[in-house]
Amino acid sequence: MLETRGHRNLFYVLGLPVFLVNLYALDAGRLWDSRLVRLAAVYAGYFLAAGFFGEGFDWDEMADLLRVTALLAVFFAITVLLAAREPGLERRLSFWLALTAAATLLVLFAGAASGLNTQGWRFTAFGLASQPVIGATLYGFVALLSAFVLLPRAASWPERLLWLGVIAICVLFMLLTSSRGPLLALTLALALGLLTADRRIALAVLALTAAAALAAVLTDQRPITLLYERAQSGHFELWQQALAAIAERPWFGYGSLTDITFTGKQGPQRSPHNLVLANQIYGGLPATLLFTALIGYALWLALGRLRRGQAIYLMLLAYGFGASLFDSRSLLQNLGREWITLWLPIALLAAGELRGGKTAESSSPPS
Repeated sequence: MLETRGHRNLFYVLGLPVFLVNLYALDAGRLWDSRLVRLAAVYAGYFLAAGFFGEGFDWDEMADLLRVTALLAVFFAITVLLAAREPGLERRLSFWLALTAAATLLVLFAGAASGLNTQGWRFTAFGLASQPVIGATLYGFVALLSAFVLLPRAASWPERLLWLGVIAICVLFMLLTSSRGPLLALTLALALGLLTADRRIALAVLALTAAAALAAVLTDQRPITLLYERAQSGHFELWQQALAAIAERPWFGYGSLTDITFTGKQGPQRSPHNLVLANQIYGGLPATLLFTALIGYALWLALGRLRRGQAIYLMLLAYGFGASLFDSRSLLQNLGREWITLWLPIALLAAGELRGGKTAESSSPPS
């Protein structure tokens, strides 16, 4: 909710000293024992270096990219070290993310129903979620955590109903944003859930999604009709332009600071709305190879967790990557939802690698 530069800087001022003081106790040197951490560091280092050889080099922009890279390194290190030391961290993160999402959406829907919070044709939430696609992506991530981390461990029917309610309002919000990319990514994750996790939970989420869509249709919610009225919203045209740009400079790209404008149906766009294409455009073939190695090794670790009955890691990785194919520019520049939807699952997988794959809690029961 408090997604402003001032609030973020306040958090860094308050939180970073505590982390730095405890680096020794957390045994920070262990980070390099993780291959995934090393791959992430090489990828980020190359993408940072790519800013120097691009056409759009600017010291102010380079300083900002350095700042974001440093903050990402701290976020990644904190998450990996804490999750490696505290196997139950995943569940606690899921719990607080779910409660925060539920509280914000209840306020949002209450405000919309009372007329205090007027929504446009596409619903938006607070802070980072004030952009429809980003909001849908974040709340879809929370829906998966609620369904496959919290719901299986619910000890009573009231608790089960609580998490089912969180899932329902998250998918309802996703539908009301008219954002098809996150919905397709959620469908992919749920398909994996049907194959690898508790099928009853995956079917329950699909049923709640269908019920939310039906309720929105019966109440004549304009965002639902927009889902199909907007048809193909210009992604193919953007991707064709991206491929043409890649063909001109395939080896080392245009540099990570180069500002390339694409022509879309909604006007000029600064992104091809596809992380894989954008990664190649800005960093060239080395960036693509490093990105493939990073995601590929994370997928390998997620499959290892799957063999131990922990399907949630594979589902989160598939969801984050699937969503990035429709609306992401970079894993370092202009970071928004990627902190949560991609870097967080990668960091949790790295923590599991440091623990040797041993965890006190399974993230989803065997199907």
